[in-house]
Amino acid sequence: MAVKVTKRFPTYEDMVELTDNMRQIDVDEIEAVTNLWTLDCVIASVHNSEKACCFAVFADGVLVCIYGCSITGNPWLLCTNAMNSHVLNLTRRTKHIVWMMSKRWPILSNVVDVRNKMTIRWLKTIGFTFTETFEIKPGFPVIRFEMVSNEVFPTSRLWN
Repeated sequence: MAVKVTKRFPTYEDMVELTDNMRQIDVDEIEAVTNLWTLDCVIASVHNSEKACCFAVFADGVLVCIYGCSITGNPWLLCTNAMNSHVLNLTRRTKHIVWMMSKRWPILSNVVDVRNKMTIRWLKTIGFTFTETFEIKPGFPVIRFEMVSNEVFPTSRLWN
């Protein structure tokens, strides 16, 4: 049976549900990268995202993730444990959204916890490359990921 995937701009209730069911690796990353409570970080991330590129995603009515892109071109993704069952299905569906983001921002860039293997695989699959690894705080290594739009910078990758 096919999974019914739906998306919408996140409501406050979606943000609370995400916070209550968030993967521990995402909670740990929020604590390392920000000085905010988890719910406050989710609210700020949604608030600081372009509305056309920010979605709560559901699989058969179950919240799987909320993702978006900040107004400065920093894509982000926060997941519930339900993502483990739907990552392949949702990867195919997010490629178009990331393509839209790359039309709006010539460079998409952010960091991810190096231990977050599922998100790193997802980012690689949809076309991001990885640059430097560094500790954002002692004992918490992150890796920078980016996507450079070839339409804006057609020779940007020739020298790498």
